Amino acid sequence: MKVNRRFLLSFDWVWFLALLGLAGTGLLAIWSTTVGTSLESYLGRQVVYLCVALVAFLILLYFDYHLYSDYIILAYVSGVALLTLVLVIGRTVHNNKSWINLGGRAFQPSELVKIVVIVALAKYFSESDREDLDLRELVTGGLIVLVPMVLVILQGDLGTAVTFVPIYAALSVIAGLRRKHILVFLLAGALVIPAGWMMLKDYQKNRIQTVFDPSNDPRHVGYQTIQSKIAVGSGRFLGKGFRQGSQGQLGFLPARHTDFVFASWAEERGFAGSVAVLGLFILVALRLLRAAREAKDKVGTLICAGVLSLYWFHVTINVGMALGLLPIAGIPLPFVTAGGSSLISSFAGMGICMNIRMRRYIN
Repeated sequence: MKVNRRFLLSFDWVWFLALLGLAGTGLLAIWSTTVGTSLESYLGRQVVYLCVALVAFLILLYFDYHLYSDYIILAYVSGVALLTLVLVIGRTVHNNKSWINLGGRAFQPSELVKIVVIVALAKYFSESDREDLDLRELVTGGLIVLVPMVLVILQGDLGTAVTFVPIYAALSVIAGLRRKHILVFLLAGALVIPAGWMMLKDYQKNRIQTVFDPSNDPRHVGYQTIQSKIAVGSGRFLGKGFRQGSQGQLGFLPARHTDFVFASWAEERGFAGSVAVLGLFILVALRLLRAAREAKDKVGTLICAGVLSLYWFHVTINVGMALGLLPIAGIPLPFVTAGGSSLISSFAGMGICMNIRMRRYIN
């Protein structure tokens, strides 16, 4: 296979090393807070997932990203079919029927479908030759996002379903959202929020209310938030050290290697370690922003913007959960949280975006 020399020289090593740094942070946090180092342990499985994710990253990097956008209809239909299949034969984990067994491992299709939706929406909006999107295009784009989003809601995974919203919002604004449409969306949101609140289950309402006062239910809904804040605060400036965190090691902090992995890291690495990790997240975000700005065509810009919006939404919500500033939503921290679906999806999105960045000068 022939590879353009200029293409290879455009590989962004700083970006790639930042991704490896975040993945390495995840491995250290998982190693510290779980038992065992075999292939069947959490750490061993995460190493395997990382290898698969890197292979996916390199494959998506090699082929021209226009190949993905040109055949996105097939990928989109396949993704919707897979989400529908999950409703039939899916595996239930923590009241969410979002998982499907694949080779003895549980796989969450909704994580990869988010990347497919980004490319599909970017492809559709990029075909508009006007500066602003009309109402028909906004509605059609909304349906592209709404169909998989509804299927994820039916799976019981409201947290993942919400992550589709920033994708649509960001791409609509960048593709050209008229002022009157913004006002309509704001009005619709104001009307939908009360109705949405009434549709939430009791435990979901409690999670939101707990953000404002965790002490109302310290032994149940507020327990995770309280323990997470204790873990973060007890880390102080330099942290307690590897495997020295009381909240993580003694089991006081639930989901210490998944949803609350940032709290575990903050307890053992302190403020300095937390800032270092957040710095890596910001560096990756700036790389994505540059890739979007310098992309050679509209579809490339929109794909990078979509991945950036999804990525930063995940980081904001997860870190906000750990600090007790936002409700517990079960949204993973990209590259760091234990789990193959999230890790592979994150590297897949970055692979496509770096692909766009590297091909900015190639005709």
